[in-house]
Amino acid sequence: MLALLRSFSWRELRHHPWRNAAAIVAVMLGVALAFSVQLINASALDEFASAVRSVNGQPDLELRATQGGFDEKLFLRIATHPQVELASPVVETQVQLLAAGGKRVPMRVQGVDSLVLAGIAPALMPKPAEGVDRLAQFAPGNVFLNAAARTSAGADASTLQMQAGTQTIALQIAGSVSAGGSALAVMDIGVAQDLFDRGGQLSRIDMRLKPGVDRTAFARSLEQSADWPTGLRLAEPGDAAQRVSNLSRAYRVNLTVLALVALFTGAFLVFSVLSLGVAKRAQQFALLGVLGLTPRQRLQLTLLESGVLGFVGSLAGIALGTALAMLALRLLSGDLG
Repeated sequence: MLALLRSFSWRELRHHPWRNAAAIVAVMLGVALAFSVQLINASALDEFASAVRSVNGQPDLELRATQGGFDEKLFLRIATHPQVELASPVVETQVQLLAAGGKRVPMRVQGVDSLVLAGIAPALMPKPAEGVDRLAQFAPGNVFLNAAARTSAGADASTLQMQAGTQTIALQIAGSVSAGGSALAVMDIGVAQDLFDRGGQLSRIDMRLKPGVDRTAFARSLEQSADWPTGLRLAEPGDAAQRVSNLSRAYRVNLTVLALVALFTGAFLVFSVLSLGVAKRAQQFALLGVLGLTPRQRLQLTLLESGVLGFVGSLAGIALGTALAMLALRLLSGDLG
């Protein structure tokens, strides 16, 4: 009986090429449009995220230790990587700002390399105050404050008192940085390493990748390399990914809904073609029933044909969808213009 079922199904698939071709084309177009839009969405979101990070002065990836710091020798490997456009080393320390009246304000101190900072995190770029030498950012004892730290230190203050552990440190306020948020002080990375006894150590490395580089694939390739140090992780800075996702949500939802309309339309066409085929073969199914085929087996026959048509159409649709996405991205660029 099973042999009869298979032979009948195969004969029907071969003897109705136009009907079967229509079903396959319907599946192929629906799957192709849905899959191509999914690929285009991923590319556009990645390009949009890169643009937002560039405008906001955020790196593409941050390399951090899960605990403490790591050896600064790793910076050379990252900076010379062929997929990395810019790399910025950072030493970060949490201190207490000694404000007027004995008040203590938590403050972050970041040691940065000003020579590469402008291209990867301009919000941290030191801006010398009026009358201060433009090279003051490299001088020991100088610090640059954001608005929150400046307010805590006093608008007219020229020096900054802070406590790191049991050590009280006095620094000269030489200018400002445009970074927002909580109290933040920026100084030269070499000065910070000497001041906080962090010689040869880094807290993180900010990276700007070259255009077109996939962040996830890049991070995976580094973390899976045999000589990669343990205890390090690569991640996007802060909540940037979530903010970018929220900004582009309406755009991506619209494209996805249009793709689902095409997919559902294709599914309806396939259902219509198969329903018409079953209706036209009512006498043949009746004959199969007389020969001993149960209703369950006749249902299996129809499902088998549907599965074969759907499988062939889905494979063709994935191939066509990939080609359509590549064509669209080539003509419209990665961010769709």
